[in-house]
Amino acid sequence: MTETGHRSGGGSGETPTVSTRRRYRRLLFGSVGVGVVANVALRLLSYPVAAEAAYWVGIVGFLAVWQFSPVTLFDERDAELERRASTVTLVVAAVVLVLGASGARTLGALGIYDAPPFVGGVLYGYVGLFVVFAVAYGWISGTR
Repeated sequence: MTETGHRSGGGSGETPTVSTRRRYRRLLFGSVGVGVVANVALRLLSYPVAAEAAYWVGIVGFLAVWQFSPVTLFDERDAELERRASTVTLVVAAVVLVLGASGARTLGALGIYDAPPFVGGVLYGYVGLFVVFAVAYGWISGTR
């Protein structure tokens, strides 16, 4: 994101106004929201191709605002919130994976409960999440 245009006041306080940043962030996430709502509505009306088109218009709107916004949309506070939320997400996913996998295997081995194949797919999805995280972590730490 660039730091040009939409400055407040004048003098030494030449930073983007909070209202300008807020407006572009609403536009950013609103474009996805409108795309998703339009997608669901058009699917309910049996227009699947138009639904996908509406969804992608929302995604393209998101990308356009993200790339061409005249203000920085996210700052260090947002980065810290994302870091903390990511940590909580990974901890919860790890607990679900460890307890779920162990429980499913143990209950199945004891003949108490055979988990449906869906549960195995969900647990492999969690494994995939950690694989993506490990690859991203390795790549990012290698580029620093």
